[in-house]
This record gives sequence, structure tokens and C-alpha cells, in this order.
Amino acid sequence: MNEAEDCTGCVKEFIGGNGPAKNTLTATMQDGMPYVLPPWRVNEIILLVIETLSEREYYKEDFDYKKMISDMGIKLKKFSSFNPENLEKFTQISLSLWNEGVCAVFPDPVTGEQRRMIAYNDKRNASECMHIIFHEFAHIIMRHTQQSISGEVEATCFALTMSLFIMIEQQFHVGQTVVKTIGKPFFVQGIKDAITKKGVA
Repeated sequence: MNEAEDCTGCVKEFIGGNGPAKNTLTATMQDGMPYVLPPWRVNEIILLVIETLSEREYYKEDFDYKKMISDMGIKLKKFSSFNPENLEKFTQISLSLWNEGVCAVFPDPVTGEQRRMIAYNDKRNASECMHIIFHEFAHIIMRHTQQSISGEVEATCFALTMSLFIMIEQQFHVGQTVVKTIGKPFFVQGIKDAITKKGVA
């Protein structure tokens, strides 16, 4: 029995939002009113992203975002690694509005220790898979305990920000250049200062 099969009865889920085509920083509440992520919360999430990435030195040539997540004790599994029946069971217990990714926290059936797993739709292209994984990763790192509109919008903001930082780094090596020039502490502090700057931009 694999890890996905032995947890279907004890999984506590927090799942991603509205899917790639509609993943924005706004969502609609049950009463039809829009939920918009407050700007102060957006800034907090940006800081969380840059702190998380900088701690793992994302600007190094050999950086691997999947390894970063795995090294934090989170299991990554592709949808294709499940048999269809177990994947169906796994997604059925979800409260999610999309079927692109699953984030689960559940007790180990033997030790009782908490285990964390992200499963993702590996039929998507590389950048889409990265976004899905980061969305689910956000639910864990931001300690969401249940699905909510605010949680989904926060996870989307986190995933967009983290994906953008990594793609810019891969193409232009901004972080690497800044760290080599003025040092890692100044790099992180510079972003914090820009975000918390008072007055009109």
C-alpha cells in the first residue's frame, strides 16, 4: 500500500482555488460579493515568499524548488503515480473547487506523527505544475487549517509571487547578482524596505 492509499480515511485537506484560468487575487463569496485580498496582506505574503526563498538560497545555480519543499518534510506526488480509483477517493474528500492539486495533512498510521503531502496534476506543463505545487505549498506554510475563500486567494498570491521570483531568477539572475554585489542580508532587507516604505509611490 502506498502513501496515498493508506491515508484516504484520515486526511485533512486544504485544496487550491479556481484553477489556472481563473486564479486571480479576487474571488466571489457565497453571497456574490467579491473578496479582495487587502494590500497589507499582499505585502506580508510577498515578504514570506522572499524570506522562504532566500533562506533556501533560491538564487544558486543548482536550486530545485521541488527539493526545497521535500527538504521541509513535505512529500510530493504526481497524480499519475496514483491508481485511478485511489486518486478518485483522494479528490472526493476534497472541498476544492479545482482538481489540479491536493494538499493533505494526516497522521502516520503507524507512528501517529503528522505527515504532509502535496499531489499535483502532472499533465500540465512545467510552469503550470510549479504554480499548482506552490499553491498547495502555501496552504501548508501559511498554516491554513480549512478551505476558505481568503485562504484560496492567499495561496494564489503566494504561488504567483514565488513563481515570478523563480522565473525572473532563472532568466535574469537578479538575486544572484545582488547577493554577490552587496550580500544576502541587504537583498532581503532591500525588498522589505521597498514594501514597507511610507508615503505615495
